[in-house]
Amino acid sequence: MAFERQNLHSSRREGHGIQIHITHESAVTDVRPRLWLIEHMARPRAKTLSTASSEARTSQKASKPPPENLEKQNPRQSGADRFSRTVWLSGLLRERILKGVYRPGERIREIQLRSEFGFSNGPIREALQAVVADGLAERVHWAGIRVKTLDEKQLVELFQVRLALLECASDLAARNISADSRASAGVLKKELTTGFEEIEKDGGHISFNGALSAWLLSTAGNETLKELWNKTMLQTLIYVNASLIRSHGRKGRLLINKLIDAICAGNVSEARGAARALTKQTLLDLGVSAEL
Repeated sequence: MAFERQNLHSSRREGHGIQIHITHESAVTDVRPRLWLIEHMARPRAKTLSTASSEARTSQKASKPPPENLEKQNPRQSGADRFSRTVWLSGLLRERILKGVYRPGERIREIQLRSEFGFSNGPIREALQAVVADGLAERVHWAGIRVKTLDEKQLVELFQVRLALLECASDLAARNISADSRASAGVLKKELTTGFEEIEKDGGHISFNGALSAWLLSTAGNETLKELWNKTMLQTLIYVNASLIRSHGRKGRLLINKLIDAICAGNVSEARGAARALTKQTLLDLGVSAEL
């Protein structure tokens, strides 16, 4: 599990959706009953754009994406090389969006990506289109690609769908729990505990990268449900991560453990109830109170 430390506080602006800011101080809860637009999502603490670029280049070197000049060196391999660059870059962009390096509403510029990675327009545009297809970004007329922004109404609607899928997965997981799933649940709880302890110790942030939902869907054993979740719920990870940063997971962690324990015990009704409570708490930690 990759750890990244950062702090934030949130605020609201009239007529817009959720807004989340990074600071080096403790989290602040804004209780003013107005709508705000998401302008800032969690950035890694004390990281500038140049730092993020440096880290991305380091990651690029470790992952060894194919160099641009391979197309000229061996035209027969150009299609495969281009596909490799596209897959690698789309994965990196997806990770940056989910962790808040690219904030909702922020443009992802082709020229910046060309400068950072040295790729041609083709794989860059294909990678950008991939994150648009994921629902994480959108194409705006005369503005290129920007990270998708949700207002409060859209956010609530998205989490209503998430809750429906989460309750179904929790129900199936509790009915189908196996010895292997119980063993992996113990590992998951230890990883989550370590992450939450890091947050409490020095205000750091970790991205859980959907570890809970991955275990839940695997335990449920329904491939159609898993496919549906993966196609529609990726965007919710932005807000799940943000809620844990804002609240330090003080209430969320208890509900996560309750959900895992209920599933491991095969208690269907308690698992469904924990899934609902966890979803509602996620929105509350983002400053949104809504009926689900």
